[in-house]
Amino acid sequence: MRNSKISKTIICIIIGIILYVIIDLIIGEVVNANPGGMREGNEEMFPFYWLILIVGGSIMSTLTYVSWRKYKGEKRAKQDRQNDK
Repeated sequence: MRNSKISKTIICIIIGIILYVIIDLIIGEVVNANPGGMREGNEEMFPFYWLILIVGGSIMSTLTYVSWRKYKGEKRAKQDRQNDK
C-alpha cells in the first residue's frame, strides 16, 4: 500500500515535469513575449519562481506529513501507556 502511494506520487511528479518542459518548448515564445514593455529581467526570473514554488512546496508538505505522523504516534503511545496501567 505504501509503495504504491510513493510510486504514484513519483510518477505524477515526473509527468508534471515532462508536461512543463513540453509546454515550455511548444508555447515558450508566447509565454516569453514582452507584453506592455516588461523588462527583460522579469523573464529570466520566471523559472526561479517555479523552482522556489516546487522546492518550498515539497519542504512544506514533508514537514506537515512528518509532524502529523509524530502527533499520531505520540497520541497512540499515550493511549498505550494508559492501557498498560
